[in-house]
Amino acid sequence: MTTREILTIQLGHYSNYIGTHWWNLQESNFTYDPKHPSEINHDVLYREGENTQKQVTFTPRLLLVDLKGALGYLSEQGSLYNTADDPDNHLLWDDTKLEITSAELSPRTPFIESLNKSNETVETGSFNFENDVKSWVDYTLPLFHPRTVTVIKKYLHNCTQQSFNIFTYGRDLWTTEQFSDDFSDRIRLYVEECDLMQGFQVLMDSTDGFAGLGASCIQHLRDEFGKSILTFPCLDFNNAEPSASDLIKIVNTALCWQHIGEYSSLYSPLSCGQVGWPFGADSRKFQNITYSPELKYHSSAILATALDTLTLRYRTKRYPNASLSDLCADLNKLGRKATATSLNLPFPMKVKMDLIDILDEFEGPLWTSLTPSCDISMDNNMQSIVLRGISEDRIKRPIHEANKQISKPAYKCSSVHEMMTFYLACTCHASATYLSNIEAPLKLSLPYPKIFNNNVTENGNIAEWPIGADVNSVAVMAGMHSGNSIAAMYESLLKQTKRIKSIKKFHAFTDSGLEEDEFTECVHSLADCKEAYEDNYI
Repeated sequence: MTTREILTIQLGHYSNYIGTHWWNLQESNFTYDPKHPSEINHDVLYREGENTQKQVTFTPRLLLVDLKGALGYLSEQGSLYNTADDPDNHLLWDDTKLEITSAELSPRTPFIESLNKSNETVETGSFNFENDVKSWVDYTLPLFHPRTVTVIKKYLHNCTQQSFNIFTYGRDLWTTEQFSDDFSDRIRLYVEECDLMQGFQVLMDSTDGFAGLGASCIQHLRDEFGKSILTFPCLDFNNAEPSASDLIKIVNTALCWQHIGEYSSLYSPLSCGQVGWPFGADSRKFQNITYSPELKYHSSAILATALDTLTLRYRTKRYPNASLSDLCADLNKLGRKATATSLNLPFPMKVKMDLIDILDEFEGPLWTSLTPSCDISMDNNMQSIVLRGISEDRIKRPIHEANKQISKPAYKCSSVHEMMTFYLACTCHASATYLSNIEAPLKLSLPYPKIFNNNVTENGNIAEWPIGADVNSVAVMAGMHSGNSIAAMYESLLKQTKRIKSIKKFHAFTDSGLEEDEFTECVHSLADCKEAYEDNYI
């Protein structure tokens, strides 16, 4: 089977939180049983290699960027290839005449320490991730290829004196020869390893300097490779009191969306906040989940779960010809490149109930939006939906046990895919839906947060009484939607952006090269996008 590879790029601290959970989920869902092979083609996002000891390695096809001081104990070269211990790695100078200045490494969390003690039994209840996790490296499972991690040494993480908080700072960084040449080479090396590359997935923070860096990177990808680019600009939930810095974040976000809308094939903003701006607002609610949205460790896990599921469309073995370009072509009709992301976690498969009954009695929206200032309607959408974790024997009762089920029109459906397609056709008025599904549920293991309510069973079913068990797997539904509801997202951002009468009041932007005309053009671009989604879409 030919693999159509994808390179993933993560730019920014919160994006790396999300990405870390995403890679952790993939590693937790690897299947090594030859009698029950995985339905997922992991080679799409992973690469096979060989380390210096001639051992076969399987690492994410990934490039990630963060600021100095954000990596804690993690080496920029990773630990998989042990380049520091390579006997062929000789210094070209006299090390006795060097003055070495070193900073003390950040301590490893108990969970990270436990990964190195494979022979010892570790009590899972002994980890307190909510208090221990200070950075995404504190719960990272995969080992990285030496070219994966890039550290921006000019800016220090959580530094207030010289913050990397302006769009143009990131854009200027890309133009520096030191960064641009090195990062471009890393991209090129990954691309040249691929046999039939289908494109790029980009996660990027959209409220700080990584917005500008990401916009420049995406422009480079489009100009150099001409492949499909799926971008997820990410906004961390923030319920702090409004401040002057909120307007800076709004300008960064507006500029970000303008540029990625121009250069990406498709993009979908991600946040656990109901409203992205101003930044003090309520979080998204899920019926069977209780989480702390202000904890990056929690909110990023929810966003990563959506990403891992919705991207199955072009990562499954069942649909080997399904590609990232197909997804983009389905949803970016007439140049409308923005989409909303949805999630249903866990998909409410009730104990001892069949899918036909669950869908028949379902009330309310089928999904929760993970796109800020956008509540996704059930109607008038172009949408790509993925459902995982419902086995074929859960759709209906056999005919001799069917009772009332046999009178329902959906009883004639003979598969999960057929029944779900029928349900969506009946409930989503004037919508065009591409549905993908796999039977395997999403397996959950540490360090995924324990956010499920106590009525969720071990295998993710919903009970009417407290269970109190650790949830090991769940059914999940996630999707991407393009429709009229996107207009509200643009309108909300446009309203906040128009509060800024002149960009000249923000000296950090003008001093770093942002012209008044460029900002005015950005505002006009947002207005044009809003109007495009207000039309009769279908």
